[in-house]
Amino acid sequence: MPDVAHAIRDKHRLGAVRRLVVLDTPPTPAFDRLTRMAATLLECPVSLLTIVDAERQWFKSTHGLPDAELRETPLAYSMCQYAVVTGSPVVVPDAASDPELRGHLAVTELGMRAYAGSPIWSPDRHPVGALCVSDFVPHRWTDQQLELLDDLAQIATRELALNVHERMDARRRVFGVGPAAWS
Repeated sequence: MPDVAHAIRDKHRLGAVRRLVVLDTPPTPAFDRLTRMAATLLECPVSLLTIVDAERQWFKSTHGLPDAELRETPLAYSMCQYAVVTGSPVVVPDAASDPELRGHLAVTELGMRAYAGSPIWSPDRHPVGALCVSDFVPHRWTDQQLELLDDLAQIATRELALNVHERMDARRRVFGVGPAAWS
């Protein structure tokens, strides 16, 4: 896996995360539907929609986590950071047998064995997180399942853009200003 620290802390990417104004917000039904669908379609017990910040991955939506109250983890536990850094899907059928990942904290401390994640994007095309599924046993996904995960990640990307657009419209209605006045 690539060295992620520099890419994760890129000021333009972190600016895109901040502009989403989504960190530390309550669960949203649209995103909860996507994580439920991802878990069902990819036949995995856990699905997350993560936003990757400078030091943590924050869960906008979770499905199937053993600790239902868990809303974030330090990046040391994040597999989603690799989808963010590469800007492409990451598929790990058995992390415990992967030489680069078998020592990863998600594997050694959380018991994760399999992971598949597709990046989600900000409206200005910065990778900001991932829609992922994981399992506690090795797991092989079909090409069709991975394509469905990517489709769901694209829907999550669209939902994030709609949230930004709705906030802009609300601000324009309340304050009579547009995006140019916000800078």
